[in-house]
Amino acid sequence: MALLLTGSGRYLPARVVTNAELSGLVRNFDPRRAGCDLDAWIRRHYGVVSRHWAAEGESSGDMAIVAARAALDSAGLDGSDLDLIVMSTATSDHVAPHSVSKVQAALGSKAVFHQLQDACPGFVNALLVADALMARCGYRRALVVSAEKMTDLIDKGDFRMSGLFADGAGAVVLEELPVAPRYGFQAFYAGSDGASGQALRVPAGGSARPLTAERLAAGEHHLVSEFQAVYEFAVARSADCLREATSRAGVTLADVRFLVPHHASLNILREVAQQSGLPFEKYVLAIDHIGNTSSASVPIALDEARRAGRFADGDRLLLFALGGGMAWASTLLAWAAPETIAAGRSTARGTS
Repeated sequence: MALLLTGSGRYLPARVVTNAELSGLVRNFDPRRAGCDLDAWIRRHYGVVSRHWAAEGESSGDMAIVAARAALDSAGLDGSDLDLIVMSTATSDHVAPHSVSKVQAALGSKAVFHQLQDACPGFVNALLVADALMARCGYRRALVVSAEKMTDLIDKGDFRMSGLFADGAGAVVLEELPVAPRYGFQAFYAGSDGASGQALRVPAGGSARPLTAERLAAGEHHLVSEFQAVYEFAVARSADCLREATSRAGVTLADVRFLVPHHASLNILREVAQQSGLPFEKYVLAIDHIGNTSSASVPIALDEARRAGRFADGDRLLLFALGGGMAWASTLLAWAAPETIAAGRSTARGTS
């Protein structure tokens, strides 16, 4: 038996915002000090050319539902087939009920659900949670979905934040099937450092500092990033993610066919590639047209690559993500092609 990724889907809001449009929205970019226009600055530092912004009233739950349906459709399943739903988001529709309850209801599912408020590493951590629950509780089919409306957290007038962060959702379907154990998830790794958590923070809006009219007027509901500290953290922890995931799976980095990273920023990913010695061509990226969609980055890029036919049967994929918390996680996955999945389902039907 092996836990296979049998379907994937994504959703990007209709509105596309270019760097040129941002130049008319931000208030604090100085081209003379930067030595270039905003478009050139964003491309050089972040690698972002355009990004998607959700419509007014379009929530993380709404985006998750579309991505989830696409993932289920690609797997040939529907909501009634699911035993488990795990969702990650730092931008839940409500404090209660959580966005995942909206997703379950919209899919017509009766699956057990859980939601992680986990920001950037959320998707990989949600995979880890789903893997553990399926092994422990006997669930056979799970939906893992990540959705983020980062434009509700950022100050759109700040070029550093609006240039990088964006909105979107991605989802995958997991199934336990009777195939060779060389397929599926081979290893997980995760870590966290709460003492560094202030490097990415939203000052007000929680129980420790409730949001008031005064704090709202002061912009304390916006995400704050200590960019240099985040950069150093991201590079160091990415190296840990690559090393630990491969070591635990009993392979080397040279055995990995593709890396699917969280889209922290292009300058961070280039540094990670340089330090790892892996060709940048091995990185599966969509940052140029989606930006940093927090926990949705990895599943969106994964779905794009799957639909483009980039993955072959048996390819080893290393997924890794890090950020808010501060936390990090990675997993090594051996890809199962459609014919392998079909054979596993046929065997499962024959033995049931």
